[in-house]
Amino acid sequence: MLPLLVLSEYSLVNTPPVIPALSPIVPPVPRARLTSENRRRQLLENAVALFSKHGFSGTRTKDIAAACGVSEGILFRHFATKEDLYHAILDTHEAVAGKEKWLSDMQAMADRRDDLGFIKCLLGQILKSFREDTEFHRMMLYAGLEGHSLPGLFHERSGSRVLEFLRNYVVLRQREGAFPKGDADALVMLLASPAMQYATGKYIFGIKTVSRPDKEVADEFAKFLMTALHPSGKSSKKSSKRKHS
Repeated sequence: MLPLLVLSEYSLVNTPPVIPALSPIVPPVPRARLTSENRRRQLLENAVALFSKHGFSGTRTKDIAAACGVSEGILFRHFATKEDLYHAILDTHEAVAGKEKWLSDMQAMADRRDDLGFIKCLLGQILKSFREDTEFHRMMLYAGLEGHSLPGLFHERSGSRVLEFLRNYVVLRQREGAFPKGDADALVMLLASPAMQYATGKYIFGIKTVSRPDKEVADEFAKFLMTALHPSGKSSKKSSKRKHS
C-alpha cells in the first residue's frame, strides 16, 4: 500500500511522497554453449567422478547426463554405447599418464642395464598415476569389486603390454645372472607391489603412514628392492657386455 499523502502546514497543498525509481530489469545472460570437444570432455570427467564415488551399479547414464546439465540423448550422441564411453575413459587416462614417454624412458634404462634407474622409474610412475589420477584408480577398484568388464578391457588395451615389457626385462636380467632365478611373473609383481600398496593406502584409503614426498618414497623402495635382488652387492650392470657379445 502506498503511504498516505502528506499535508503541508504552510501551503495547505497535498505533497505526494517521493517514490524511488524501479531498477531496470536486466535479462539474464545466456550461457555459452560448449563446443563438441569440451562437452565430450565434460561428460567424461563427470562419468569418472560419478563412477569413482558410486561405482558402476550406482551410476546411470541419466546421472552422468544430469551432472552436465544435458539430456541422455546428448550423452549418446557422443558415446553411442557404454563400451564407447569406457574406451574413451581409458584413452583419457593413457593420455594423462604419459605411458608412451614413460615406456621410452624405461627402454633407455633397460638398454643401459640400469636396474636401479629402471626400478625407480617403475615405482615413480605408479605413484604419479595414483597421485594425479586418483579418481581413475578409485573407479577401477569399484570395477574390480563389482566384477565389471573395465579392468579386463584395461588389461587388454594397456596392462598386458606393460606387463610383457617388464617381464621381458626381468627374464633378460635373470639370464644374464643379474636377477635371481625364479618365476619371472612373481618377480615383476614384487617390483611393482611396494608402490601399488603404498599408493592405494595413501590415495584411495587416505592412510598416510609416511610423511615424505613420493619421489623419496620411490627411491627408498628401489634401494630395498635392489638389496633383495643383489644381496651380494654385485653391480647392476655386471652383465651389460653380454648384450653386445
